[in-house]
Amino acid sequence: MRSICRLSLLALLAACSDSSGSPDLPDAAVTMNTYLKTGVRLLITRVDGVEATLPFLLNPASPGAAGMVFQPDLSPGAPPNAYNFDIPVDGDGDGVSEAAISGDGVFNGDPANAGLGFGGHLDVTLTTTGGLGNFSASLDFTSTAAGRELSGTGSFTDAATGNTTTLTLAPAAPLLVRHAAGSAGSVPNACAYSLEGDMDLVVSGPLGTLAETWGFLSSRKTVRVTKSKYTAPDAKSTDMPDASVDIPCGSVRLQDWNGAFLQHWACLPPEFGQATLTLDVGGGSTINISDEDPPLSGDINTYQATVVSGNANYVRGFFIAGPTGSTYREDFIWTLAPSKNQFSQFSYYTYLEGPSVGSGGLCGGTATRQP
Repeated sequence: MRSICRLSLLALLAACSDSSGSPDLPDAAVTMNTYLKTGVRLLITRVDGVEATLPFLLNPASPGAAGMVFQPDLSPGAPPNAYNFDIPVDGDGDGVSEAAISGDGVFNGDPANAGLGFGGHLDVTLTTTGGLGNFSASLDFTSTAAGRELSGTGSFTDAATGNTTTLTLAPAAPLLVRHAAGSAGSVPNACAYSLEGDMDLVVSGPLGTLAETWGFLSSRKTVRVTKSKYTAPDAKSTDMPDASVDIPCGSVRLQDWNGAFLQHWACLPPEFGQATLTLDVGGGSTINISDEDPPLSGDINTYQATVVSGNANYVRGFFIAGPTGSTYREDFIWTLAPSKNQFSQFSYYTYLEGPSVGSGGLCGGTATRQP
């Protein structure tokens, strides 16, 4: 049976706290502080797979797009490149959707041609199974050479605790989001991601209000929490100490990647397909990969992936593929779900030769373990 904590973290923040305290701080302040930090930590471990589903939205005929809706907004007065969407979310990879993301977006171009400079505005609602809480957000994004820039606000109301948490990313200083490479300037500080920027958080509920700022640096693994202040229901306020927060990201062992997986993949510009991936853990932090695309075709490519910064939940690699005269390099990151029966892929590819040299696209994938 799923716990309230497990379900709520997919909406935004877990309905969990611990009983640790401090003689210098009100008990309610400690409880709310733990609630917020626990929830953000657990949320981040479950959002990696969501980004990997995005290319499927523009490939609706793909088996990997089952249950997803992404369609033009044909209502009167709708602007160009306006869309409605509905996406089921299986955050733990157990085959059951714990939440659904729905909403609408207005983009600055055709989403099928998404590339540098592509962006827009999203109004999003995330609904949890069982009515445990809902998250709504209004976000702007832009794709740049450095990564994806995000700004806007969102809030989550937790039915279990009565707390409402509000997240703000300032438009003047958007949060930079990119996948971690494990290098000095791309350290994984949010699981598979390397974030740069500030995130303001406020949680209000029966115990009072807690406000603080989470500061991310792409060169630093820990998150710096500052400007933390608790205000009790009687309006008495308490300054909380600054803290460095480490975001633990799963307990996968390298050996858990062993096995055969059926992968559904989709890319932008639009195309999709399937592959059988046979993974064999090598020495050190290496996974040897046999990629048969499509399955049973006999067309097999072999390459390797390595663990990102010692965390076996995330591996990176690349492969060279394509016909002679039109080969491309595809760089990918894989995230193994908590169930260990599924992993997601997000990748970029660039043509190395031919008429499209220097250009490319992005891809997403979901791979399910086979018996």
